[in-house]
Amino acid sequence: MTKIANSSFRRLLGVWKTSGQILSGDSTLSLAGTDSYELILNGNYILHKAAVMMGDEKSETFEIVGLDGSSEKAAMNYFNANGESGTMTGQIEGDDFLINGDGLKFSGKINEANTAVIGKWLQQAEDNSWVEFIDLKLEKQK
Repeated sequence: MTKIANSSFRRLLGVWKTSGQILSGDSTLSLAGTDSYELILNGNYILHKAAVMMGDEKSETFEIVGLDGSSEKAAMNYFNANGESGTMTGQIEGDDFLINGDGLKFSGKINEANTAVIGKWLQQAEDNSWVEFIDLKLEKQK
């Protein structure tokens, strides 16, 4: 079995400054905080911790990222401080970082030096179209 430590997801390892904009109707809220990605359980998984302010609201999420049997796609199981949980799938191909969940998806780019991730979160509208709702930037701190 391929360990996630030996996959393209190793590009995410480290501590990141998180910033962005949340598009909510006619208003825009700021997003700021920290994301960290660390290898756990003998390099088989990555623990992703996110602690951000979304406007005036604090958001905390833990996520366990593990390969789904291939070396290209990962299952991303998340749990947040609101008691919500779920699973998404992610992949990194070249510099493209893509995540798909239930009614939610992320499309971003990782720079060649693995020091920045820039992308957009989209959510599915009632008419099944995809609507951008977060512009996101991660900058590696260490």
